Amino acid sequence: MDVLQIEGSPQSFRILPRPNKGLTTVPIEKGESGFKLCKIVGKKTVDGGRTQLNFHDGRNLILQAREPRQKPGEEYAVGGAIQLGLPEQKIVGHIPFQTGAIGLVVDGRNQGHFGKIFSITPGTHARRKGVRIETTDEAFETPAAYVIPIGMGTPLIGLGKQ
Repeated sequence: MDVLQIEGSPQSFRILPRPNKGLTTVPIEKGESGFKLCKIVGKKTVDGGRTQLNFHDGRNLILQAREPRQKPGEEYAVGGAIQLGLPEQKIVGHIPFQTGAIGLVVDGRNQGHFGKIFSITPGTHARRKGVRIETTDEAFETPAAYVIPIGMGTPLIGLGKQ
């Protein structure tokens, strides 16, 4: 999900997983280079009652309350994604991890595939939380930890040619 800009070149790229190819660079438009998507992998309360969000790429963000009685970060849940503005590192948008969202698989045998999240199966003591994703060609199940939501209805990022 990282954005790559080469000095002296007007073209920007996004690093994305591809089926059977690992990570590859995908050319993106100028407007799309102003943000990246970060999956929320942890959430906790820190000093002062503020909320800290932990992201898949190692970043952390501490949120301030908007109103005196509102808990900061109340609308963000683990598994969802934040649209983070670059280079200012401010939240531009939020994509919840829910049925109907578009999910991109970033690990496992289905890496690089994307589609609509059809169902979410809660985890148990012995089995991880799972997701059923439907693409235009097929449907498959994968662990929820392997999926990043990338949009509601349509992807926020250009995925290039598969």
